[in-house]
Amino acid sequence: MSRLPFAVTAFAILASPAISFAQTAASRVPALSDGSDIVVTARRREERLQDVPIAVSAVDTAALDSRGLDNVTQVSQIAPNIQFTPGQGGNSGGIAPFIRGVGENDFIITSDPAVGVYIDGVYVARTFGATTELLGIDRIEVLRGPQGTLFGKNTVGGAINIVSAVPGREQKVAADLRYGSFDTVRGRVYAETPLSDAWSLGIAARGEFGEGWQKIPSGDNLGNRNVVAGKIALHYDGDGLDAVLQVDGLRRRQHSAPHSMIAFTPTFFSILQSTFLAPCCTVPGDIDRTDSTSSLNRDRTDAINASLTLSKDLGSATIKAITAYRHVDALFGRDGDASATVNYAGDIHDEKARQISQELQLSLDLGGHGTLLLGAFAYREKTRDNTSLIVADGLYPALVAAGLDPFPIAPGFAIPAASLDFNIDFRNRQRTDNLALFANGNYGLTGRLSLELGARYTWEKKRFFQSAMRIYSGEPLLAGTPGYHLEKSWDAFTPRASLSYRFRPNLMGYASYSRGFRSGGFNGRPTSVEEIGSYDPEHLTAYEAGIKAGFGRIATINLAVFRNEYRDQQILVSTVSPATGLIIVRNENAGRSRIQGVELEGNFRVAPRFTLMGALGLLDARYLDYVSVINGAPTDVSNRKLKQAPDITANASAVYQMPLSDTVEGVFRVDVAYKSEVYVDAENTPLLRQPDHAMLNASAELRFGDSGLSVRAGVDNITDRRIVTAGYDASTSFGFTEAYYSPPRRYSITLAWRH
Repeated sequence: MSRLPFAVTAFAILASPAISFAQTAASRVPALSDGSDIVVTARRREERLQDVPIAVSAVDTAALDSRGLDNVTQVSQIAPNIQFTPGQGGNSGGIAPFIRGVGENDFIITSDPAVGVYIDGVYVARTFGATTELLGIDRIEVLRGPQGTLFGKNTVGGAINIVSAVPGREQKVAADLRYGSFDTVRGRVYAETPLSDAWSLGIAARGEFGEGWQKIPSGDNLGNRNVVAGKIALHYDGDGLDAVLQVDGLRRRQHSAPHSMIAFTPTFFSILQSTFLAPCCTVPGDIDRTDSTSSLNRDRTDAINASLTLSKDLGSATIKAITAYRHVDALFGRDGDASATVNYAGDIHDEKARQISQELQLSLDLGGHGTLLLGAFAYREKTRDNTSLIVADGLYPALVAAGLDPFPIAPGFAIPAASLDFNIDFRNRQRTDNLALFANGNYGLTGRLSLELGARYTWEKKRFFQSAMRIYSGEPLLAGTPGYHLEKSWDAFTPRASLSYRFRPNLMGYASYSRGFRSGGFNGRPTSVEEIGSYDPEHLTAYEAGIKAGFGRIATINLAVFRNEYRDQQILVSTVSPATGLIIVRNENAGRSRIQGVELEGNFRVAPRFTLMGALGLLDARYLDYVSVINGAPTDVSNRKLKQAPDITANASAVYQMPLSDTVEGVFRVDVAYKSEVYVDAENTPLLRQPDHAMLNASAELRFGDSGLSVRAGVDNITDRRIVTAGYDASTSFGFTEAYYSPPRRYSITLAWRH
């Protein structure tokens, strides 16, 4: 509660300049959206969601506010066959989406996301510096399947498109203040106003502070909140030119993301730790409690992002340019041994990434029968990763002091004590250059039948440097190799074709074919010279058919059936090096896999004041050809389950609106999200199996008519269900298994004001 007065004061200061914008209106609080009239830009032009022949889910600002969603990761409660894993390595800001079983949750700079995140048309490579929790977001779109003929950066699994509100010619203000469990206080404000007939300005700000839910004896709870973010947008609209300049920044000063050691079995490494340093290790008896060394208990991020979008109307054509720069500097760590006094296992990551991108689009009107989009994209990212790996900290000096250099392994056989120095400094550098040409056109063959064709050519080159030195002995981790450079390039041609037929004004069917591509990369964590190298690009061929049906204001029903054929799927695995005995985390390629399924989304207005919404995703995902190297031997592991690919995902919402008086309206809702059993790692570790479960949320909101005020009380995870959301297994090397869990039950109350 100590920060509540500060937050209230800050909220009032932020909101006070905007009070003068208040105007009389019939209602200042947005009505609930039924989804049928949401406008999306999935095909890089504004269209009704129901008119787009693509499997896309969208949630607008009214639905975001009604559900109390404040983070893009929570759209998994709305769309089928999508889930997010939490940031790992101690980082709380990462966004790691999986769509239809396709995704990647590794934060290392050598790994690219399989599902692209776009903010106002700008591809975001490193999401832990993205400001996605501000007010002023117009909508979030989730596009399922390969994207590339319409988006700047190729993505193999899908795209999440976050679209901000553009300041217009009306004065608007939105502000809210939330207080919730673990003394969490959040204040947000968004205001926009015209400056002249052509110019307008928008400003957004956010501050959030609170204790974390995972307690540790030292007092610095994990999972706390301490973040400030802001954004300014300047819009010019005149003389056929539309220009939007946006600049945003973020400052995060938090403790590590919550994580738990859930099992421990003594190994050779832990026996050395216990014999020469201090006893290790004890599994905490409660996932809500752990311990951490203060130097590792950090989650800090500074980011600055800017974009300029220019559109020039030429009559039958439009030229558009999107220029963007993003910079993020992050420092985060985790303590894997659950102890403030023992440094047996942990790591700290110092990350910096800079990206610049330029996209050009030419949109042509084909005589009223269709449109053609021609595009070019250029992108460069420079990244730095300085990682300190801590394993049995101080073991090497202790062995030397004990006269055990070399260290005897067996009678007549000894190894240098330096080879047991597992405290390592990694210095990684990577530069990525991406160039692409793409085109997408649609044409009405008849009044009801439309053909859409698209194609993309992508070229990508990566340059990688790494040095890895043992901290105490000063020797290279890779014998005789203090540092090395790698360089490689890949290219691909990825087409797309679609046919859609409108049976009646509110009933459309479509079928599509598309290919997706994700370039290869380098092994960023080699523990022996033999592991230095690259992995191959992956290719995905997608077939999809669907129906989009509308029944006036009564209901909308969307159905999609799909099949993905995956070749050389990139998989993050954890194993043990037969050469060094150290744990290896690497990417490898599975030969072939197949993912197919069904998706159903519906929105039903049961009565004028009662609405039901729901989505169902069915997934059948399996490897057809997957041989991995385990304990130095090629092993067929095609029987494994794909990680983060549950057979069933489903969600449902019930919303009831009722007048409580002449000036007060009540909105009551219940939301439930279900997911069937799934593994969260590629090895299908039994302890990292996520059981089938349902998450239940509920809220009640009072809206005070013309005042623009509303009060919302909500509870998330009503049943206090705790499930594994991510983790990794190091039981055969370091002895422990680590997991990340869903947060406990949380209460909140939000005061909002809109004019």
